[in-house]
Amino acid sequence: MGILESILVLLGLVPSIDLAESMSQSKTLTMMVIVGICFFSGFAFFLYKMANL
Repeated sequence: MGILESILVLLGLVPSIDLAESMSQSKTLTMMVIVGICFFSGFAFFLYKMANL
């Protein structure tokens, strides 16, 4: 299991095995998942900073 698959399992993306298999075959899907994770983490950071915690 690679690093990307481990991250997907930690994020709770189900079914992670099927998604990992699809991502290994599709560069576009891999990039979409990476960009989505970046956007989600950026949005979470933005909300954290706006809450002044």
